[in-house]
Amino acid sequence: MGLLVATSMAASGCTPNTGPAATVGPAEPARRAAQSFVHCVESEGGGCVARDPKQGSWDAFALLQWLGAGSPTSILQALRRELEHHRNPFAVQDRFVVVASRYREPLRGAECTPESATPIAELLPKAVSQVETRMQSLGLWRNDLEEVVGGLAEEAETGLADGWLVHMTCYGDPYEIWVATAKRDERQVVVGMLTSMPGWLGSGPLDDERVEGRIHSRTLGDSTTLGVVREGSVDTRWIPIPIEEF
Repeated sequence: MGLLVATSMAASGCTPNTGPAATVGPAEPARRAAQSFVHCVESEGGGCVARDPKQGSWDAFALLQWLGAGSPTSILQALRRELEHHRNPFAVQDRFVVVASRYREPLRGAECTPESATPIAELLPKAVSQVETRMQSLGLWRNDLEEVVGGLAEEAETGLADGWLVHMTCYGDPYEIWVATAKRDERQVVVGMLTSMPGWLGSGPLDDERVEGRIHSRTLGDSTTLGVVREGSVDTRWIPIPIEEF
């Protein structure tokens, strides 16, 4: 009897799992790449930025986003300089290094995690349409600018056709960032990042429910950062310090 039970248990332990295999969503490699990059920036800053030709494609997309959201005065004054900068791959990389270095301290301890990911191929037509509409309304849509926008869009599409824009939310300042990835040798690599996103590209303010939900989702003691303090949530009458009068 004991031998029969042991044999039965051994047989059941070796039974192969014939259930459906767990699948990974198409955005998961980009989300993981973004998370790894942020962890690296927390430690190494600009040292996490490696040379990649597709950084130029991301710079083209970022220029379109700037044309669609930047002030008309800054566009008129800086467009020529920005295009010259864009033609220099080392200058593009240096700018990315500067951004990563600047956000090393803010990201450290902010506990940023991927919240969503959008194919850049879906965002690019929105950016081009916004630029055209905006420049026409400002009276700046001329043949030369149309050629510039078309060239930037083509460059962005070529390098970022399989790329993603990963939206990451954080428990502390800066609260949210966007990390761009591109496909290289069957894997996703980070080629750029943004610290703000215009609403016409799908961004929106963090509402109270989402902010409060992120605060309450943490258990006491598992974080070294402060939560979000909403304006008006602290009664200054109960702060035990003298208030200076001027």
